[in-house]
Order: sequence, then C-alpha cells, then structure tokens
Amino acid sequence: MYAPTLRQRARPWLWYALLLTLASICVFGQVAADPGGRVVAGNDDSSLFIWWLGHAADIVANQIGFGTGGTPAGTANGLLYTEAMNTLNGGVNGAWNTSLAGLALILVPLTWVAGPIVSYNVLILSIPVLVSLATAALFTRFLTRIPAFVAAGGVGFSSYVIAQSSGHPNLAFAVAPPLVALIILKFLLRAPRTRFFSREFWTLSLGLGAVLGFQFYVSTEVLAGTFIAALCLLSAIAVFGRKAWTLAGWLRLVLGGVLGSALALLIALPLLLLMRGPNAPDGAIRPHGVWNTDLLDPIVPASPTLLGPGSSPIPRVMDIDAAELGAYVGAPALIAAAIIVICLVRSPRYALILRLASATGLLVFVLALGSPVLLDGKVVLGTGPFALIEAVPVLNNILPMRLVLHSTIALFAVLGCGLEWAQDHIRMRSAQALLGLLVVAGVCVVPGVQASREVYVPDFYTGSIAEVVPAGSVVKTVPRPLAWAEPHADEAMVWQSVSGFGYRETGGYFIGSSPDAAITYAAPEDALDELLHDSVFSGAPFPDPDSSEVETAVDELRHSGVDYVVLAPESPLLPGEPGEYEHFLDASLGKPSFADEGVLVYPLNR
Repeated sequence: MYAPTLRQRARPWLWYALLLTLASICVFGQVAADPGGRVVAGNDDSSLFIWWLGHAADIVANQIGFGTGGTPAGTANGLLYTEAMNTLNGGVNGAWNTSLAGLALILVPLTWVAGPIVSYNVLILSIPVLVSLATAALFTRFLTRIPAFVAAGGVGFSSYVIAQSSGHPNLAFAVAPPLVALIILKFLLRAPRTRFFSREFWTLSLGLGAVLGFQFYVSTEVLAGTFIAALCLLSAIAVFGRKAWTLAGWLRLVLGGVLGSALALLIALPLLLLMRGPNAPDGAIRPHGVWNTDLLDPIVPASPTLLGPGSSPIPRVMDIDAAELGAYVGAPALIAAAIIVICLVRSPRYALILRLASATGLLVFVLALGSPVLLDGKVVLGTGPFALIEAVPVLNNILPMRLVLHSTIALFAVLGCGLEWAQDHIRMRSAQALLGLLVVAGVCVVPGVQASREVYVPDFYTGSIAEVVPAGSVVKTVPRPLAWAEPHADEAMVWQSVSGFGYRETGGYFIGSSPDAAITYAAPEDALDELLHDSVFSGAPFPDPDSSEVETAVDELRHSGVDYVVLAPESPLLPGEPGEYEHFLDASLGKPSFADEGVLVYPLNR
C-alpha cells in the first residue's frame, strides 16, 4: 500500500502556514510595515514585554562574553531575577512576572540583530499562525484536513487571540491547550492492544512534559487555565465517552501524565524555586469579581472584529483593558453550534467529539463567567461556580475572562464538525443552509486591521548613551514607568531595552511586594517622587526647587546610589506644562551635562 512521503505530508501544512502568515500580516499590517517603530497595543503592557525580550538577549550576551556590563559584579542579573529595574528596592522576581523567558530565548538572535521592538512584533505576527497550527494538530485528530484547517484558523484569529495580542502575547500564545488536549485524547482513546511503554507512549509522555515545561516559562496563568480545561475534558470523557475509553486507556493516561508532569516540574524547577524567593507577591494578584465574562459578551461584538464598535458597550465593575475582551464569537456561530449538536449528536461519525466538545466548552464557559455572574453588568447570581477556584491557592490568581480561550477551542471543534458534514453532503439543501450559516458566522468574527501606535524612543537611547552614561550606572528616568493601562505609560522600559541595558533603572512595572504592601505593580516612589506626587498625578504646582524639602529629596537620591536623572522632555506622558519639569530639574539639580537627542542628563555626583 502506498504511503505518502514526509514531504508530501508536510506540503499542505506548509501551504496552510503560508496562508495563515499572509492573514496575520493583513490583520497586523500597520506593525508589519514598521516593525521597529509601532506596536498594536491599546495599553502599554507591550513595553513590559519588549523589556523582557531585550533582557533575555542581554543575559545570553553576557554569558558568552559580549554583553554591555550594565549590571556590575555582585548585582543580581539572571534570566528570571534581576536588578536591572527596581534597582533600589531589590530588583524583580521574574517567576511572578510575565517574563516570556521561553519565547525570549528563542528570539534572542533576532533581538540581537533587529532589536527588541522588532522581536516583539514578529512574535505578535507569529501568534495567530502558531495557535492555528497547534489547534489544527488537534482538530485533524477527528476531522478531515480542510474543515480542520478552517476551524483551527477560527481559533487562531478568534477574538480572544487577537484581543490578547494587543499587549498580552503571553496570554495570546495559546499553543499548549490544544496540544495537551491532543495528547490526552491519544492516551485515552486508543485501542486496548496499544502497549504500555511503547515508542508512542514515551513520545506522548515526553511531549506532554515538554509542552507543560515550556508553558511554565511563557504564562503560568495559561498553564493553570489549561489544567482546569483538561479537568473539564476528562469529566466529559468519563461521562459521555464511556464506549470509547477502557481501563487500560485511563491507566496509560495516569502513568503518562505522571511521567510528563514530572518532566515538566523538572524543567520548571528553577522558576518554581524562585517563586518562593524575594520580592514575590504575598496574596492574590488581582481583586476578584472584576474580570468576569458577562453573559452578553459572546454575542456583543468586540473591538478586534470588523463588526466591533471599538469598545464594548456592556457596563463593567471597573474599566477593563480592551485586550481582555475576547469572549465574542457571534450569535450566528452559537446558533450554528446548537444546530450541529442537535442534528449530528447521534451520528456515529460525530457523536463522540460533539458530546466531548460541547460538554467541555459549556463547563469551561460557566467557569469563565466568574463570580458573581453578570448579565449586561448586573448581578444575576451572587456566587458563581468560579468561586470554588478562587478558594484554591495559586489558582485564585486566574482571571475568569481568560478561560474563554478554552471554550472558544471547543466551539470551533463543533463548528468544524458541521463544516465537514456540510462539505460531504453539499447537494442537500440542509447542508447548503448550514454552510451559509457558517459563512455568516465566519464573517461576524473576522478580525479587522488592528490599529497601531508609535513607540516613542528618544534618539539618545540608540545613540550617545554609552558615551554619556557609564556602564553600570543607576538612572532615574523621567517620566518613570507607571502601572497604568494606557499608551506610553511604561516606555522608559523600552528605552532601557533598546539601549542594550548599559544602565540600571530605579523604576519599573512588575508584580511584586514591598515591606509596606503585599502586592505591588510598580517600583515604589523615591523621595523626589513623593515630593512631586501631587504635581504629577493631580496637576498641582511644582514645589519650590530651592526649598529644603527638595534639597533633602535630592540628597536622598544621591545617598541611595542614583547616579543620573534623565529627562525626556518630549515624552507623551510627561506631567506639567511644556518646559515646567525641565525648569524644575534645572533649578534643583543644576544644568544638564548633556542636552541633545531628545533627553537632558543630570548627573547627581558632580
């Protein structure tokens, strides 16, 4: 019997990857045209990830002997723990932060050659492609190629993935969930004659360990969400797949799962040990009851789609970053899914997958509603099932909105079954009607061209900085990074990253703790920040630069180890009137030693 060669088997996947890449370039066309100067992000979390991508490249460069030397001997500077930012307060515990270490290491060569902003945008362009390919690997397990590819593309370009790509690549990179589901199905739903400890068994076990281990270094929240979704899938299999599984299958799954988990924990050991290290948060990272999926979210168009109005009209407990609003799938898709399940659930060809996908999707979506359950912003159920998860340590850090990733995968699995059936019975009017409904459903979720914004980087940070600021210096940047969900709030982190980390930064945007707070999201204010707090945040007049309070604050900066204050007077979020901050620093610190390329540099130890 003729067996296709590896090249023949790979050819359709390569064409599929090419089509996905072209689609991604269309969606993210503005950054594809200017990958070194723009980002698709309504918030400024993009600056955080650009910083970590540059940091990983600097760490690897230091290890092989051509780094910048920006962190002197005796200063913590590792891949996951560093004093390159928040340097006055013990640095940052990357085990609790979205350091993207796994992806950052892969991107190191590109970061060296093209810079961290380009690396960030290449990652964003790649995410829908990689998610679609991983989901297609799952869907081709039970669907023919074309329906599987189309449905998987729906997941890769879903509202969840495109919305989270607007600043949250760690959450948009949803490769692990479909691969874990695929491994579970291969372990469990196999013929009884499959031998334990066969080559396939070891491949699946080690593959599971590699996927989970890598996911630890991309997003532990997606990993935790995948664990919850896997429990929902296993529950659905136990109830609805009783004719497909055997006791031997469950034993294979348990044994393979234990081996895979052991490998994953071994891979993640450095991260897990560091999670108990210094500057770790001491409590739930986000308040509960805020990031809940509204019951109307799946049918109200969201901003990533062509039909989206730019923002969701659904009232929220508090303002929520638009990158979190990814539950929209459209009423036509939900109607089509209901019709497919009702009409095909007894079909020998589709019964099992429809039961598993619909049950898993519903279970996960119920959890994604959070607690309380909301309808158009109003509480309809005071305590939702997600309250059980909120009571579990570690899992209590999951934001329920982000679980819609898994219900979206389940939904498109159902739609893929309907597409295959309609394709196979295209002469039937019912098949033609279903195909028409699926086309309408697809149009409703097609993402539009995603708007981008410029990343402001003074020329100084890619120019004269190494000549003006000696390697290893401690710098206070103005404006400092702030934990604000708005553009440009943290661009000082981008400046440090593109400069090659030749200096350490007093500020920083990160998750951590301090002696005064169990949870912090940014470096604490220094003495000068405290004095200027009302001027920066409330528009109050700047204090008298000749006052004893200002003199004392400046002396405290010097004694704490700050070498330079660098002001970017054209920065979009610089507080005060034009020239007001510059005048204040001139009067309190003396004239700058360097005033060119978009910055003013004030040495504190003249």
